Amino acid sequence: MVIKLVCPGCGRGMSAPDAYLGKRGRCPNCGTVVTIQHAPPAPPSTPIIVDDLPSLIHTEGVPRRISLMNIYAIMNNDQLVAFWKQGEGWQYRTSHGYVSVRSAESLVPEQGDFVLAEGNVKEFEEGHRLVGAQFFKISGGGGLKPLLRSDSEIFEKIVGRVPLGFAQKREFLRFIREHHFQAFTERAADVIEYLTNEDFHTTQVGDTQNEDSEGLPQAE
Repeated sequence: MVIKLVCPGCGRGMSAPDAYLGKRGRCPNCGTVVTIQHAPPAPPSTPIIVDDLPSLIHTEGVPRRISLMNIYAIMNNDQLVAFWKQGEGWQYRTSHGYVSVRSAESLVPEQGDFVLAEGNVKEFEEGHRLVGAQFFKISGGGGLKPLLRSDSEIFEKIVGRVPLGFAQKREFLRFIREHHFQAFTERAADVIEYLTNEDFHTTQVGDTQNEDSEGLPQAE
């Protein structure tokens, strides 16, 4: 069966498998937290447009918080604008290089759509190695301002998975190569292959299992 529901924030119609009854996620249109439950019948004069596979359902398995071993980068359409640095938090791009996001508070955008890339890292006998990567759309009010408040709050703005465009692939690959040693990617041939090919449909590649990922995004 399919649960039909309507976002209380913007009125958008959506649908979800009945297995998600009682769970919560964010509306892909306006970001409002929605409890998945059957919507009351609409008046005949108010038609409901229902999407078959809304982004609300595609947010399963998103990261809930920073995993200290993993790598994180945020991109707009054509360049990397921020990355997370262990021990120093989010670093933001300026005309003079990257600085702590709090030092660039006036530059942090309050609106816009961005992509969050998470590189999954695991420890082996020879050291830490990249094993997979996944990519998420960040949208809704507030832009990247959550970066100023805590390391992990930005994950609450994830509305679904997205593939990388050509420029985003180039930027993420450059970030990996500039901030990590060559052997870091020796167990991630599929990640490098994806970042250097013309596949613009894949939203996750390699091993992306992460203990800090669980179900739909959680609201406070």
